[in-house]
Amino acid sequence: MTLDETVKKEMKDELSLTERIALYIPIYKGYKEKNLRREEDRAVRQELSRAIQGTKADLATIQRELASQPELMMDLERIRTKVDRYDISIKKAVNGYSGFHDAVKILEDDLDALVRWDAKLIDDIKLLRQGTSDLLQSVDSGSELRAEIRNLERGVDSMMEDYNQRETIMKGFGGKEE
Repeated sequence: MTLDETVKKEMKDELSLTERIALYIPIYKGYKEKNLRREEDRAVRQELSRAIQGTKADLATIQRELASQPELMMDLERIRTKVDRYDISIKKAVNGYSGFHDAVKILEDDLDALVRWDAKLIDDIKLLRQGTSDLLQSVDSGSELRAEIRNLERGVDSMMEDYNQRETIMKGFGGKEE
């Protein structure tokens, strides 16, 4: 079961009896399901942000270990800054709300696409976490680090680019995953 399916099941299981009965009323059902999709999206993004915290801790440790190599330390600071911006953008992302008079309407399919998109990013963050762990091991063994640091930065840049496509969906310029 994928993360978005797990979150969706948990959200539906937490509905009260009154809410479950009300889901049989067509107008309320559409309203409630849209809100559940928004909550799913928020829960997935919270999990993404939580997963980034370990990467940030590893980067801080690596940076301390490289205190005697200022050039590499600056490269790592740049990566840490990018990871922080990525984390902030995940935390502050729009929840998929569109008002009655808004020009761009966020439809249910768009919200489902956002939840699937955000859930896919968990895999990217696991790869980032693995990259920082590998880099930490290389620091401990005294290996050459420049290539690994460049690869890690490319991975962070790629993740940020992928996540920025979420904004494209939210602005109504695309409701399909790439």
